Amino acid sequence: MGQKVHPLGFRVNINKNYHSNWFVKPSNYSLLLFQDHLIRESIYNYFELINNSKNKKNLNDLIVITNIYISRKFDQININISIVSLNNEFFEIVHKLQKLLTINLMKLVNNNRNFSNSSKISVTLKESSEINVNAIFIAKCLIIDLENRIPFRRALKNIIGVVQKQKELLGIKIRVSGRLNGIEMARSEWVRKGRIPLQTLIANIEYSNDFAHTKYGLLGIKVWIYKR
Repeated sequence: MGQKVHPLGFRVNINKNYHSNWFVKPSNYSLLLFQDHLIRESIYNYFELINNSKNKKNLNDLIVITNIYISRKFDQININISIVSLNNEFFEIVHKLQKLLTINLMKLVNNNRNFSNSSKISVTLKESSEINVNAIFIAKCLIIDLENRIPFRRALKNIIGVVQKQKELLGIKIRVSGRLNGIEMARSEWVRKGRIPLQTLIANIEYSNDFAHTKYGLLGIKVWIYKR
């Protein structure tokens, strides 16, 4: 039986970086790792509330987190959040959102015994420049189409048609699994354009997996992107 390796973890320290950067004694490693998990979970939940307060089925109102990078220096916790959004009005309130998110995370630190009371948090939001070649954003676009009951083949065709026009794209593969179009038996369908050299470590591969909630159950979505 074939064993699958995560395409991002496979390339760490080659052309991918860790999402956290800090040094600690081995006895405290698990504690800081758990703190990072709590911070990321709180950030994702915060933006999920923002998306739910708007029209979640409208792609233009969607805010997608593409990366959360956490670094530490003594009791200072620096958090850099990369965001993709098609709504230009969102980036006009970034500074206000940074303050609200910082306050929200400080409450987490002060009310959770896993954190030191002297911990300080700094949050930076930045816009990701690569929208149409970002695997996470493409997966979210496909989720919206599938949850709006668009047939999966048409949804895949629409996304591939937009993405393959990008100059920096060398290949893309999308796999959808589950009760596609409401059929009784679950199956998997995939589409690929260009090359996806998963065994070439120096290849710049982006990967994302997510779920679409439909009336027939969950649909699993995986996206691989090979870019320059």
